[in-house]
Amino acid sequence: MPSKFKLPIIDVSPFTTDSSDRAAKLEVAKQIHKACRDVGFFYLTGHNIPQEIMDKTLKLGYEFFHLPDEEKFNYSITKQDNARGYQRLGEGVTKYQKDWNEALDFYKPVPRTHPLALKKLPIGGENQWPEKPSEFRAVFNEYKDYMLRLGDQVMRAIALSLGLEENFFNKFLDDCFWVMRISGYPDLRSASGKDRVGFSLGEHTGDNLYLIFIHDDTKGALQVQTSDGDWINADPLQGAFVVNICDMLNVWTNNIYKSTLHRVVHKGDSYRVTVPFFYEPNYDAKVEPLEACLQIDPVKHHEPIIFGEHLLKKVSGNFEIIDHNFL
Repeated sequence: MPSKFKLPIIDVSPFTTDSSDRAAKLEVAKQIHKACRDVGFFYLTGHNIPQEIMDKTLKLGYEFFHLPDEEKFNYSITKQDNARGYQRLGEGVTKYQKDWNEALDFYKPVPRTHPLALKKLPIGGENQWPEKPSEFRAVFNEYKDYMLRLGDQVMRAIALSLGLEENFFNKFLDDCFWVMRISGYPDLRSASGKDRVGFSLGEHTGDNLYLIFIHDDTKGALQVQTSDGDWINADPLQGAFVVNICDMLNVWTNNIYKSTLHRVVHKGDSYRVTVPFFYEPNYDAKVEPLEACLQIDPVKHHEPIIFGEHLLKKVSGNFEIIDHNFL
């Protein structure tokens, strides 16, 4: 029997245009509150981002993943700092099982004076940008700028949804330690017989603040767990982003907003491409249950977290640098 749950569709245009209509903003905030509390996922429309740039990012991601393996491996995470760069099929892991996808990761660039660089910790340094396709770097930098602006706009809506001032989170996000990933998914059936392969992407909640992403027109791959334990498809909706709430917002709201289990099971003939953008707190932001949320539930369910320390721990467990004869 099909699940009764469907992901809500939320038009955030009152926050992405020059509108000063507070009533319209509060209506959007009300919808976001319900979606974050009940589902943890929603479609986002009214974002004011050109369809052309969305289409280009997916197209260039597809072209990169279809380069020869030796070309892609020039940008391997093994050649820099174990985070920024390319991961081959099976290098990413979730719950000790290899994920059947390949990916290319970018982080906010870190200057030489940053603690990450001084201590030579993972995710320090600069990004590895592919030379092919030739417009890859320019397009994805443009896309990143759009995502940072949209992330700020959505966060203002989230602040209102919690009964806070629109700019409440500015001090935690004015140096957003963003992460951008391009993921490629071949047919999971091609992993048959490989050792310890789980899903295309194993079930997990996001470790981050929240995730905004687009995916190509492949259906039936991304799956979200509902509150009754069913798995439903979060199929692409033309022109819309998917937003999912992650663990840092779960902490800030003291479990009021739901960090939802999701996974990818791609068993189709097409090659699937997605572009997730992780909108993050500042590296040194202290994340702990908000006073406004403790007024709803006075039991503090989380201890304070310094976001950068949390991120470093998670990154260290996300990859398995494997014998490449595995493939």
